[in-house]
Amino acid sequence: MTGSDGRHVSRDAASQLASELHDLMQGLPVGAQFTVPPSADICCSLELFIPGVLRLQYPEWEKESLDGIFVARATKTGSAAAELIGTCILISDQTVTPFLLDLNVSRKDDFHAVTAFQIMIGEPGSGPLGISGPPCNSREAQRLLMSLIDRIDEVAWSYTLTSDKLG
Repeated sequence: MTGSDGRHVSRDAASQLASELHDLMQGLPVGAQFTVPPSADICCSLELFIPGVLRLQYPEWEKESLDGIFVARATKTGSAAAELIGTCILISDQTVTPFLLDLNVSRKDDFHAVTAFQIMIGEPGSGPLGISGPPCNSREAQRLLMSLIDRIDEVAWSYTLTSDKLG
């Protein structure tokens, strides 16, 4: 995946993410929810994929990375698609911010790919990107994660990116 300025998202990171998501959803019916613990390999892949993709559109993400993913709800939304809702730790200040990620993946032979995505991340807060919420190890961070599903339609997303915006 390439942005308008020629920067790239690692194909390896995208392929690894697609493979892990494919494996998690294999055999599940559309509409099924599945568990993604913070220690799951897919969380490490998301830590690389999300900021990598955001950097293609938003230069301020050049200096930000993720240091943890906490999934409140994961739902298989199509035969090879999923929605993940949760919070992530911003590495710069160790605070959490919400995210919503829609991913479509494909598999051809042994190669997996992210074929489409939508990322919505952050809501107005503090910190370098203006999206920092509570400290990652606080009760407030846990409350944010637990309340996110009920208020997902009310979140004023600070960053939104869909794959059709990439070159």
